[in-house]
Amino acid sequence: MDYSPYAPPQQPNYSAYGGGYPQQHFYKPLGWRTTVIMLGLVGTVLLGPLQTGASMAFPDALKNPAPENIGIILVLGLLGLVVGGVSIATWVLFLVWTNLAAKNVRALGQQGLEYTPGWCVAWWFIPVAYLWKPFLAMREIWKASDPDTVGSAASKPWTESPVPGTLLAWWLVYISNGFVTMGITIANLDFSGGKVTVTPGPANFISHGLLGVAAVFLIIIMRQLAQRQEAAWARLQSAPAPPAVDAGAYGYRQPGAYGEQRSTSNNPYL
Repeated sequence: MDYSPYAPPQQPNYSAYGGGYPQQHFYKPLGWRTTVIMLGLVGTVLLGPLQTGASMAFPDALKNPAPENIGIILVLGLLGLVVGGVSIATWVLFLVWTNLAAKNVRALGQQGLEYTPGWCVAWWFIPVAYLWKPFLAMREIWKASDPDTVGSAASKPWTESPVPGTLLAWWLVYISNGFVTMGITIANLDFSGGKVTVTPGPANFISHGLLGVAAVFLIIIMRQLAQRQEAAWARLQSAPAPPAVDAGAYGYRQPGAYGEQRSTSNNPYL
C-alpha cells in the first residue's frame, strides 16, 4: 500500500486490549467519598434494628391508627423516612464510588479491562446477572488497582494480582442476606383485616445482623481499595518520564498531526 502524506491520521489499534478506551479518564482520589459511604453504612446498620424494635414495641399503632396513637405513628414514620433516606443515599454514593474507582484504574494506564465504568454500575440493576456480575466488576477493579502492576516498572500484569478473601466473604454474606430478607418478609405478611401488611418480628434481626457483617467487610474493602489506588497513583507519578522523541527524525511525519499547517508542496518530507 502506498503511503500518502495527506491521508488522515490513523487511529491506534486497541483491539488487543478489550476494544480500547475512547474516553480519557482522570484520576480522582476516593478518600472523602469512602469516608462518607462508611458513615452511611454505619448509620444504616444502627438505625435498621432501631426501626424494627420500635415497630415491634407498638404493633397496634400501625395496624389500627387511632387519634391517641398519632404521636407514635408520626415518630415511627419519621424514623422510617430517616432509615430509608440514609440507605438510599448510601447506596447511590456507593454506585458513584464504584464508577469512579473503575475510571481511576484506566487513569492508571491499565489495559485489557472487561467492565467499563458504566457497566460496573449497570450490572447492579440487571435481573439474575446482579447475583455475580457486580462482584466480578469489583474484583477486576481491585486487581487493576495493584501498585505493583502500574507504570513501566510493573513487576507483573494486573491480571495476576491476588484477591483477598474479604471480597468474596462480603459478596456471599450480601447475597445471602438478600434471600434471607425475602424469606422473612414473606413470613411476616399479615392478611388479616382485609389488608396486606408486613409485621416485623424477631427474625428481622437476623437480616440486620447479616447486613452488619456485610457492611463491615465492605468498609474494609473500600478503605483498602482507596489506599491501593492512592499508592498506585503515587508510584505512577514518581516514575521517570520517557525521553522526548522527534518523530520527524525517524520517518514520515503526519501533516497536521501536531497542529502545524499542511504543506502545499509535493515533497512528503516537509
